Amino acid sequence: MGQSISNSMKENQKEMQKEMQKKQLELMLKQRQAQLAIQFASGKELFHWYASFYSFIFPICVIGAIKKKNPLPILVLIPLGFICAYQYDMFYGDKMKRIKIEAERLIELESKLFYFPKNANIVSQEEYETILQIKKKVN
Repeated sequence: MGQSISNSMKENQKEMQKEMQKKQLELMLKQRQAQLAIQFASGKELFHWYASFYSFIFPICVIGAIKKKNPLPILVLIPLGFICAYQYDMFYGDKMKRIKIEAERLIELESKLFYFPKNANIVSQEEYETILQIKKKVN
């Protein structure tokens, strides 16, 4: 009878640990999602400010170039335009999807890029591969 109670307690303890791990994972994922959402929202806000600045400076540069009969003020718009386009693609285009796809490819096919240096003494390559369950590919 005592052994069955002990076994029952061990099973309950294991289930409680699994439940705690599940809740910790859920909390961690929600926290990650909230952090990413805040970063993404702040990036969109920055883009709005930058696009407003670009919209303001664009006609000034064009008018300045026409009045001075010199294309130099328009040349300023070129790098500013690239930055604005990059931010637009990041927050309203599909740049985040392309980055995610490339990150997945790197993790899958080029995992050795993420190994610690040999002298770091943090974790060996074997332990790293075991922890992340990296399957060694034979060339």
